[in-house]
Amino acid sequence: MSVRKTLTAAFAAAVATSAVTLIASPAHAEYVPQPEDSKAAPVSADLIGVGSDTTMLALHNAALLWNAGSHGFDVATFSALGGGDVNLPAPNLAQPRPNGSSAGKAALRNAAQYSEVDFARSSDRVGGTGKEAEGADLEGIPFAVDTVVAAVSNSTASHAPASLTKAQLIAIYSCTTTNWNQVGGTAGVIKPLVPQSGSGTEKFFKAQLGVANYGSCVKDYVDTNGNDVKDAGEASVQEHSDAPVKNDPDVIVPISKGRAGLIPGNTVRLLEGELAFKRAVYNVVRATDINNASVQAFFGESGFLCSSAARDAIAAGGLTQLATPANGGVCGTAADTTSDFTTNEPVATSTTLTGTSTGAGVSLVAKVGGSSTPLGTVTFKEGDTVLKANVPIVGGEARFVVPAPSVGAHTYKAVYNPSQARFQVSEATVTVSYAPPVAGPSAALVAAQAQLDAAKAKVVKLKKQVKSATGAKKAKLKKKLKKAKKAVKAATAAVAAAS
Repeated sequence: MSVRKTLTAAFAAAVATSAVTLIASPAHAEYVPQPEDSKAAPVSADLIGVGSDTTMLALHNAALLWNAGSHGFDVATFSALGGGDVNLPAPNLAQPRPNGSSAGKAALRNAAQYSEVDFARSSDRVGGTGKEAEGADLEGIPFAVDTVVAAVSNSTASHAPASLTKAQLIAIYSCTTTNWNQVGGTAGVIKPLVPQSGSGTEKFFKAQLGVANYGSCVKDYVDTNGNDVKDAGEASVQEHSDAPVKNDPDVIVPISKGRAGLIPGNTVRLLEGELAFKRAVYNVVRATDINNASVQAFFGESGFLCSSAARDAIAAGGLTQLATPANGGVCGTAADTTSDFTTNEPVATSTTLTGTSTGAGVSLVAKVGGSSTPLGTVTFKEGDTVLKANVPIVGGEARFVVPAPSVGAHTYKAVYNPSQARFQVSEATVTVSYAPPVAGPSAALVAAQAQLDAAKAKVVKLKKQVKSATGAKKAKLKKKLKKAKKAVKAATAAVAAAS
């Protein structure tokens, strides 16, 4: 069943006259296919999205994978960039192409022009300074994490220092620091830029700086005339583009670290450390559509976008997939904002197995490790035979004793079974030669034998003394000898009893 693109007449009328209306009187331009348009001519049953440049590539990649299958609907996500309209189903038809998170969310609220749009790609949380400011009828669905950093030129030697503190960055964007030599760089008037109006990256960056307003030196366009006014022909700063910064030694601009890594030619240098700001990125839908079957099938916590099948597609778009609630994260949940950045990155694990022959059998100990503590169980096998399945891992170890195996060599295997998809399977084997231990004498027998040995030794000693003694001394020794012989008889009986 397709997502219904409906708003009440009252709400539609309200947004038509509000400041959030995307385009009051659109001037249409023929649709021009863009490389990041996943489907040129979607139908009403499809999930149709517009908005953020930050998440554009990740959604494009994931949509292509989804559309290659058979699901009853496609995902059509339109590029934020390029000229021409987006090509929507009737009754919308050709409409101006939204560029940016705010523009995408505004499209959802503009029923007159964009009722066929189902979701907005957004690098900014829903609500901004208050949910009502962006519409109380929108819901965010986080799916990935991004990191915003400051970028300077790398293709031209930048006047910026190797690093900046957050306080220095705030001073630059407040325009109290205006020259690179004030922060340890080479002399040059700093040109602080921010992405175009409506960019989620710009809004997030301002929030991280904690400033209500930028200083007067900050621009969202490339000033080629030097008159502090945006003139015709002066380009807006497109988020995550290297165009404004790569050939200017004095420019600094916020950029997505992941998206910057996709720019060819290593044209920008990233200032990280204190200036690496993590954020979740979202897909935004109308609140009335949050539980729609198609929305959940693609965006939900059990949907495609949060599955391991989409992880590499998201990574290829410069982002890192969030983990689902089942894996300790928030991917696919209804969350207008989140600071839970638990990701679904694969964690390699290693398993080692040791075996020891004991009186009870072979004692097996499997140790499982990884860069983060692996969760799950271990199954112990001999060949294809399961000896014990799903043994809990406690303190990094799973233990099992193979009871009374046959005498001889045995090869055992321990297989780690992850309880979360991000942990990778690992296994190990060990060969143990089992021989039942030979039972020794009992403690009672050992003690009795020791007493007998001592008694016999005393008899031997007394016999020697009697032989060499005379008179009264000899008589006395004979009495002792007689007593010692009785002790030998008693000890002999004790040994017999303990045997």
